[in-house]
Amino acid sequence: MDTHKDIFRLAQKADIDAILEFTSTAREGLTNVPNTRELVKAQVEESLETLNEKEGANRLLFVVERDGVILGISAIIMKLGGEVPFYNFKRSRHSGRATNPKLAIDYDTLQLTTDFYSYSEVASLFMAQAGRGTGLARLLSAGRFGYIQNNRDSFQDGLMAEILGWTDEQGVSPFWKHLASRFIQMDFDNADKLSTVDKRFIVDLLPALPIMLNLLPSIVSECTGRPHDNSRPAMNMLKSIGFEETDMCDVFDGGPAVRCQTDKTWIARTTTEIESYGDVAGQERCLYSCGSGMNFRATVGPANLVKKIGDKQTADKIRHGADPVFIAQMKEPQIVRNEAI
Repeated sequence: MDTHKDIFRLAQKADIDAILEFTSTAREGLTNVPNTRELVKAQVEESLETLNEKEGANRLLFVVERDGVILGISAIIMKLGGEVPFYNFKRSRHSGRATNPKLAIDYDTLQLTTDFYSYSEVASLFMAQAGRGTGLARLLSAGRFGYIQNNRDSFQDGLMAEILGWTDEQGVSPFWKHLASRFIQMDFDNADKLSTVDKRFIVDLLPALPIMLNLLPSIVSECTGRPHDNSRPAMNMLKSIGFEETDMCDVFDGGPAVRCQTDKTWIARTTTEIESYGDVAGQERCLYSCGSGMNFRATVGPANLVKKIGDKQTADKIRHGADPVFIAQMKEPQIVRNEAI
């Protein structure tokens, strides 16, 4: 039986100080994580404006709390590529063969693309130190998909996520050092921050023609599409929910992009309303969700999905009035993984 009260919900203005307490420790390069009071306040206010369908507002900010203490944030960008396109590099493989002399060449190229236009993006997952290793990260990630399922008409048909790119032991991104900075001649952090405000400089400065990776140091090819060591668990978590790797990467650090059809996450595919409550001790831990908009709440607890039996104590943590409580699978079932091997 769970002894903690873990709740996933939308951020409120009263949460600003609690959020800032741990996001202020976020290192440079995590530009989607608000690490100043001004940025936290702006993201919370934009989230509230998005709920009220204010023109131009495009982000929802969520928090996860344990026993009333906020220990993490995550976000959803409602639609990519509105007024300004959303850019990535697309990696392609090329081959050349000659008969006389008998030679062969294989090489990869990167080309600027806007393939993620009109996707919704899941972003900004960041845990306080005290919340790491507690299991809250899965609720912080999966709760977003429960919200999407309960408010499906507000979101696009495709979901994507950008994963932080690999850096060396000194914290240097080889992708930025040997490729992107040759065209965008400013330091990485300033370029990344500027891109959150206006992305037009990206297409103005980066070449429209394909970039041949075999002309660059081999480390560039090796780290293209490679996640930061600290970000691999988050990427694996998304893959367990239903996301797939792509041939797309970030234009600054080469970090991988993953995507999934909105209705193909395991949460979307398995969400069902609880029909009865009973003893589900030992059953699989599922995502519980209830409500919509600002009243949305999610948590994690045991349930029998097949028989639609929930745990009343878990459901009561998030229940809102007469709204139904839903349960869903949070990751690919073990039996499916075994059959695929």
